[in-house]
Amino acid sequence: MDREMLNDSAGYMKTFFSSDYRRAPGVEPYGEVICSHNGFPEGTAIYNQMPIRQGLTMTVDRFCGPWHMEMDFEIAGAPIEFEYWLSGSGRCDIKGMGPSPSVFLSEAGTMSVRYTPDVSGRCTSSCASEMCIVGLQVDPTLFHALLGDTVAYLPDEFKLPIEGGAGDKFALKENLSPAVLSVCHQLLTCPFTGKTRDLFMESKALELLCLQTNALASSSCDEARALTRREINRIHEARDCLVADLKNPPNLGLLSRQTGINETRLKTSFRTVFGVTMFEYLRRHKMEVARTWLEDGAKNVSESAYDVGYANVSHFIRAFRGIFGVTPGEVAARNRTVL
Repeated sequence: MDREMLNDSAGYMKTFFSSDYRRAPGVEPYGEVICSHNGFPEGTAIYNQMPIRQGLTMTVDRFCGPWHMEMDFEIAGAPIEFEYWLSGSGRCDIKGMGPSPSVFLSEAGTMSVRYTPDVSGRCTSSCASEMCIVGLQVDPTLFHALLGDTVAYLPDEFKLPIEGGAGDKFALKENLSPAVLSVCHQLLTCPFTGKTRDLFMESKALELLCLQTNALASSSCDEARALTRREINRIHEARDCLVADLKNPPNLGLLSRQTGINETRLKTSFRTVFGVTMFEYLRRHKMEVARTWLEDGAKNVSESAYDVGYANVSHFIRAFRGIFGVTPGEVAARNRTVL
């Protein structure tokens, strides 16, 4: 859709974002994020920046469509940033990553991790309904203190900034795992207030860092390096087959025949790529799908349980509560209250 058509059918926004990561006398030994968003019409966007602890900040971006947005940005100092896209999509052209501008595409269901000091550029996105992004910004020194010896197992591009060196700029993109997606949804639907809310948000921010660190460490281990691009693509194909029919998912033997990977290799490679076993991935995916139905009011608890493959509703309720901390009935009741 070209800009003229967008201007006819949706709002057009031109915005500017600036950010710096400063170390001042009052914030030693870690820094703090100083940023501003300018240009959003009132009521169209929320940019919520939440300090979790010194050196760790969480952000939640929510933009209501329909609109087309162009956002110019300038970033001076930068922490290590994690960005989780829950809805919407966008393109980012960054100057300063190398000899020529670098292009990064993001969409719902993906995450990015980056270290990008002293860059500028433009992000563009079009949204029919809503774009929602959860972000974490962590000071490299704090990251090192939290991880300890685990730093040695991270990809090489992380090690210099985390260990106190200048480090090369980098930006990586991966698919969101069910575990990370679940934590993001818990953050957005926090049921607490006051100090209890602060404690809950900190615990979930640290849980995200734990999950992310485990995934990054796994991706750099010998087993991950032994996987070829073709094998990784086949593991993604196995994942797609696994969740295609939630009522009757394929067993390990069928997945092995479909992908041409022997069962033992398939099990270990799946965990390397996605950070969880196939059983855990499928279970979490079922719960995420059911949660979406309940939140939208599309299905009731019994229908959701049956349609994700649970003949026994009580087993479904127990599994759902084990992942989200609330029962499916409570999620459905919140939806009815909102309506």
